[in-house]
Amino acid sequence: MNMMAPLTTAETQLTRTEVAGLVALAARSVPPLWPLESAIAVNPLAGFEDLPFAEAVHRAARRFGARESLPLTAWRGLLATGRIDPKALRDAAIRELGGIYAAEAQVAPGITALDLLMARLVDLPASGPEPEQDATTADVAFLAKWCAAFFDQSQAASPMPHRDLGLYRAVLALAGHDPDYARLTGALGAQLLLTVSRDPLTAIAEGLSALGVSEGDEVDHLADLVARLPGWAGHIRWRGEHTDPANVSGAPAGMADLIALWLLIERAGALAPRTVPQATAHVGAARLAAHFGLETAAVDAALAAAHGAFGRIAALTEGALGALFMTAAEWSYRNQLVPRLEAAALEREAAAHQTAGAGPDAQLVFCIDVRSEPFRRALEAQGAYQTLGYAGFFGLPIALHRHGEERRKRFLPVLLAPQHDVAEAPVAGREDEAASLSAELAREQHTAALFGAAKQGTATAFATAEATGPLAGLLMAARTIGPRVLERVTRSLTPDRASALAPALDCCPTDGQRPAFTLDEKIGYASALFRLTGLTPQTARLVVLAGHGGSAVNNPYAAALDCGACGGHKGGANARILVAMLNDPAVRAGMAAHGLALPETTVFLAAEHDTTTDVVTIFDRDQVPASHAADLAALETSLARAGAVNRAHRAGLLGRSAEDLLTGAVHWGEVRPEWGLAGNAAFLVGPRDWTAGLDLEGRTFLHSYDWRADEDATALTTILTAPMVVAQWINCQYLFSTIDNSRYGSGDKVTQNVLGGIGVIQGNGGDLRIGLPRQSLFTDAGDPYHVPQRLLTVVLAPLARVEAVIQANEILGRLFGNGWVQLVVIDPETGRTRCWRPAGDPAAEGSTLH
Repeated sequence: MNMMAPLTTAETQLTRTEVAGLVALAARSVPPLWPLESAIAVNPLAGFEDLPFAEAVHRAARRFGARESLPLTAWRGLLATGRIDPKALRDAAIRELGGIYAAEAQVAPGITALDLLMARLVDLPASGPEPEQDATTADVAFLAKWCAAFFDQSQAASPMPHRDLGLYRAVLALAGHDPDYARLTGALGAQLLLTVSRDPLTAIAEGLSALGVSEGDEVDHLADLVARLPGWAGHIRWRGEHTDPANVSGAPAGMADLIALWLLIERAGALAPRTVPQATAHVGAARLAAHFGLETAAVDAALAAAHGAFGRIAALTEGALGALFMTAAEWSYRNQLVPRLEAAALEREAAAHQTAGAGPDAQLVFCIDVRSEPFRRALEAQGAYQTLGYAGFFGLPIALHRHGEERRKRFLPVLLAPQHDVAEAPVAGREDEAASLSAELAREQHTAALFGAAKQGTATAFATAEATGPLAGLLMAARTIGPRVLERVTRSLTPDRASALAPALDCCPTDGQRPAFTLDEKIGYASALFRLTGLTPQTARLVVLAGHGGSAVNNPYAAALDCGACGGHKGGANARILVAMLNDPAVRAGMAAHGLALPETTVFLAAEHDTTTDVVTIFDRDQVPASHAADLAALETSLARAGAVNRAHRAGLLGRSAEDLLTGAVHWGEVRPEWGLAGNAAFLVGPRDWTAGLDLEGRTFLHSYDWRADEDATALTTILTAPMVVAQWINCQYLFSTIDNSRYGSGDKVTQNVLGGIGVIQGNGGDLRIGLPRQSLFTDAGDPYHVPQRLLTVVLAPLARVEAVIQANEILGRLFGNGWVQLVVIDPETGRTRCWRPAGDPAAEGSTLH
């Protein structure tokens, strides 16, 4: 390895401290990218949230080479199928033109500005979908290749040398032996390998100076370099900000390493020009005039009159027209939903003065996930059941040490850091099953290690393939022809993990001298369930906390179907932990001392809702006392019936049968086991009896909240600054993955490959893909199933309280004020509605709610 001092050094203008500050700012242009095992939704434009939404979309499109909107042809398809109200589109056009008077102004005899703009939107030929462009240029391919080698998670047969030196210095040590580097950079690149500083921060300072980057332009220049590999850059951010340091200590890497390598390539003159979609109008003034049958003289007069309205409308880009369609989609949804919520608020207020009836047979607390809403509605139709919504990690900031796994996993929102470590331990009375399971896990790991070593060995690879080929062929046939039979057989031969193991609260795995939670902490987390949801102490005989997760086989995006509030994991473990606390007599006594005295007849149960199959599994059933056996039996019957109803409904949305959904959950070739959170559009904050009578179409996050029990607004503050922010990330991931699936999403699953358990790539190289695959957003015919629109948050609470919360929290002022989230507040006593208007946004005119 060449560690000599540089032969020549470019004159530097910045100190290492100054460069570190520039790197930190540039790094914000990409969000962290979680690995596949814990994939969570993140807004790909998170670094632009300090800008108004429209400006952010435009700037990000330039930086990432992305589209600003769906193609017009796709928007028109949504209009034709009734998913966008033509009146809302007209209102959006009126606002764009400056109001009704400007819109109705004539720009030619008998032709108004509104006529022109509506023709652009719905009549004139569109350019059609732009072909997806390959972003893997030679420079991108070179750095992506070395990132893949450096960040490999022990999958490669020959690990990359010098990883302990860091990404930048390790690549410098090896690039001289790489023919790709020689072809890319030539003689100048070889010279730079000898002269460039071995410290990445110093190398960045040298590079900026050598390239003559002007003072004040450094951040933008570095951010543009970061954006050339947004996937690997996002992975670097995750490693530095969101994983345990011990997990990455053997291969340190920061954003400065990646930027220094980019500057090395740029200094060698090998930086490929960025491909940025041109914001062309596609329709000239003459073509627009021809549509209306105007003569040349009339066109010239129109261009000169009406403050240039004719020319301005003719020059609108398809991105700008698409933004109007998105506004219309948002207004269409809001106009359909909010009036129903207003009416329901008034009905609820009137019903509040009536005598209360009998209590529920059981209460169930589900995650706020949009997939919970239709299941809750189906369950409520089965009997006297009350359901509530709560973030699916159930307020527990934990990291779980799963039995048989070396690394702990974070079962909490990424906004938080783990405060408690919890390990799995054998369930009392199931020690033998736990031992069998442990032995089985050890055998599987040993076999996988042997197979991996054998198939990667130069002398054993072919022999391994020859020996295992027949067995692999039989398994492939079984997974294809009879996946459900194979799944049942496999399950019968393996001890049930949930029955044998459970989270242990009495011993911290990192410090065996103390429990995972103190008594006061248990009381606090148990009480938070009531404080944040409005659940009263007069609980039913059974109260079920239901986490959720999906089912998928051979699917790199399986974690995206699990609970985002649990860090991309299934939520059953969190439910079991909180249930153990709530059933603890000492915790009950502590809650009673704080005014939360629960009935002695109340038993808490943990469960997990499989959103792919709609099967609800109740954990630790054998711990339910005999006095509650009948209640449990009735509840399980109702859960099964609700699951069948919801499964049939979801099957229709997928164009399949209910039985086919059960097969798809275990089929290794299934590319769309469920629609996931596609269609998400709103975040509702209020009690369930406000929304219980409404079919919300599985498009809403439902967080329970009782404004009367939250006089100091602490619960509302928590809901809006944590669960709603996570919902906004999910919404933006779906929005932008739909708008440009090749840049903000991950493309077609058919051509993807999994890279070392980290992420997916398209083909055999290039950048890590971010966002969601096409199959999660579009039908097989290529039509968007998900309508890209910003999240609508509706809060049932006094307006003054909501305003105070927003003013006290900068993140809310940014999201609402810059238009990233739409906000509607409904006064619970009067039913009056107020829409929060982003800064600088004009009022809507026409029939649109405003």
